[in-house]
Amino acid sequence: MKIKFLNLCIILLISSCSKVETINLKKHKYNQNPGRIVWMQIAGLSEEHLALLRFSRPAVELGSAFEESHCFGKMWNFNLYDLRPDSSRGFLSQIYGTKNITDQCRDYENVPMWSFFKKLGYKVGVLESGAKDNQSIVKAWKCADDNTQLDKITTLWKMSDSSNKNAKRFHFQEKIPFVEGNIYYDKSCKGGICYASLFNNATKIYENTKSSAIRSMLVIRDFNLEEAVDRKDIESLQNQLREIEKTYNYFVAESKRDPNLLVVMSGSGTRNIELPSGGRQWEEFDKKGRFVLYKKNSLMSPVFARGPRSENFCGLYEESSIFKRFLWSSKDSNSPLDLLGLQ
Repeated sequence: MKIKFLNLCIILLISSCSKVETINLKKHKYNQNPGRIVWMQIAGLSEEHLALLRFSRPAVELGSAFEESHCFGKMWNFNLYDLRPDSSRGFLSQIYGTKNITDQCRDYENVPMWSFFKKLGYKVGVLESGAKDNQSIVKAWKCADDNTQLDKITTLWKMSDSSNKNAKRFHFQEKIPFVEGNIYYDKSCKGGICYASLFNNATKIYENTKSSAIRSMLVIRDFNLEEAVDRKDIESLQNQLREIEKTYNYFVAESKRDPNLLVVMSGSGTRNIELPSGGRQWEEFDKKGRFVLYKKNSLMSPVFARGPRSENFCGLYEESSIFKRFLWSSKDSNSPLDLLGLQ
């Protein structure tokens, strides 16, 4: 009897030591510091938009890249001045970790989240697509003074043309320039049309950065999906979703090869749409965009995450608190906040 009891104790001890950590039915290591970060900010995104992808495929049982995420969360969209602020102000709340966003130059006097990673040796760059003048962080350069940081520590690649003949430019088929404080305009953009895709630019910038820096953070800001919803253009919305999914899928595949890569995708200014219930209505919707109800901006936006520290992005929280979720860890491990003496 004693021998059986001893054997049982040994089995329990071995099984506890060989425990495999999981999240969302996937293997996952907790409290790991990411060496690389890709953060996609998609204006207007709702998780229900993904139905446009899932139910338009021949085999609906096939999941999407978004379902490969380790974590899914929802954020409250509000600040000190507005309930349902627009996506550009919502994204500033996420970047700066504050609800005190006024859409004025003083917003850029706050400390951007990636400044903490910059102090740890990360190269930081931002790619913008579809951003109008009032949505782009190019305002940080226009507001630049001794109190602003973002314009000094960030490289901005902007998918738009510039009327300034002396403006710095880039093209995804050439070596991507990466100098802090510089703004580069896409050579492929002419007459309001960019011939290079979000996927082309995002993946090329990431590959170049990966080969030139040990640690890096790439922020991808896209406003094209929001514009398609505003126009009630279902065909364009579907195309934008495919491009976003293709880009997210690339980074999910990268994260499977590189366990040090954290991939996060967040929305803001979410525009929900009510899709048809099925049958002929869905067929008419898929062909002509009929039988769709468009709603006001939602009070909440989605977050998808995969990779080290993705566990921080599960749950329900305020939009401005996504800032610290990139940085926070439990007390028994070193996070960027620990290493900088801020936690």
